Amino acid sequence: MKRIISGILGAALLSASLFGGASMALENNKMSDKNIEVPQWRSSQNITNDKYMLFKDKYDINRDTSSLGGAQSKYYSKYIEYTAPNGKPIRIVAMDKVTDDQILYAYNLLSFYIKNIEALGKGSVANQMADNEAILILPNGADRDGNTPDEAMELGQNLNQMEIANIASDWYIENDYEHRDAAFEEIFHMVHDYGIGTTQNEGAAPEISNTIAKAMKKALPTEKRKWGRKGLWGLSSKDWLEELSEEGSLEQEYIASVIDSYYGLWEPWTEEDGGMWGIYLAKTRAEIADKDPSGYQAIQSILPKYINEMMLVDSSFKGDFYMIRKVNKPYTFKSQYLQNLSLTGKNDNNIIANDLDNVLMGNSGTNRFNGGKGEDVLQLRGKLSEYNIKINNGIAVIEDTVKNRDGVNIMVNIETIRATDKDYEINK
Repeated sequence: MKRIISGILGAALLSASLFGGASMALENNKMSDKNIEVPQWRSSQNITNDKYMLFKDKYDINRDTSSLGGAQSKYYSKYIEYTAPNGKPIRIVAMDKVTDDQILYAYNLLSFYIKNIEALGKGSVANQMADNEAILILPNGADRDGNTPDEAMELGQNLNQMEIANIASDWYIENDYEHRDAAFEEIFHMVHDYGIGTTQNEGAAPEISNTIAKAMKKALPTEKRKWGRKGLWGLSSKDWLEELSEEGSLEQEYIASVIDSYYGLWEPWTEEDGGMWGIYLAKTRAEIADKDPSGYQAIQSILPKYINEMMLVDSSFKGDFYMIRKVNKPYTFKSQYLQNLSLTGKNDNNIIANDLDNVLMGNSGTNRFNGGKGEDVLQLRGKLSEYNIKINNGIAVIEDTVKNRDGVNIMVNIETIRATDKDYEINK
């Protein structure tokens, strides 16, 4: 979608680009983060509970890129890797202004896509991506701001720092479309191009690529002269569609538009009807089902209704975070589709969960959780014996005896406490 954004956003993108240019100096791109001391509890953590939901945290980020060599070492200061079944890495490299929260958000979305697509049993997408040496690059600043050397940009699929609105960040909560969240789109582009494959460049999952291609064809008029004026997608964008057709990218851009609307990213946008800046006719999941049934069937055959990866709340967040759709809190048009969520940092926060079977985690502060309906789990970072647990009148208080780890968690409507070694069932 980056190929058309400049024509649609105009001054808004220019503003973002200027801001990105002002905030980024090339000589600082390789500035290393201060080393993060790994606490003893983390370095000695031993997970023996087979129900425990694994996830990455800031201690999994590598802060020395010297071993990567070439442009990765020259321009990027930290990285994290998703290991494919064949043992090869799918790497995410980031410049210095990209936060740890943004890197982990990108990793979790990548993991979400790969795990759910691989679960379909229609091809080893992760192995294909690793064999193709797929790299996601996270440069500083805004897209096409001119401040990142071509050598750094040519490494792989790019997702710029100023278009990563990770969960509960200011850009996420405020639905700031000058920093619209391009992570869903760009990361799926990488999975699509390097792993799934397309009808023009076969990959590991041709059945999936054909499903996407068929839905895309139904979304466009049969006659090219009507492109941009009729149909469900590519509206007011005839030149762009022709460009995509020439380079073989119609399928990739179409399904990205469907994904964005499916997971609520465009519902808070009020400037006009439709999603993806009005290019796609459907703004919400219900509108996809009604207006683009082929796209709806395609996306449901590829990805789950809810984001079932352990997603992380930005460490700067403080307050109440809702996973329930609330009209007066438009960020919840997105957060309603989250299933598992972990607080990070040390601020005191509250999570009000939806009616799914949620897995929730606290941070080192004092946090309150309401699990709502469903069979919900509060997951801890240590052994059960390292916590003091008190339950009174349906309210459970779990206090960590290890400092700066899980803090104090106060919870209602949660059925299970999950530690690294075993589960503790409440009221059973």
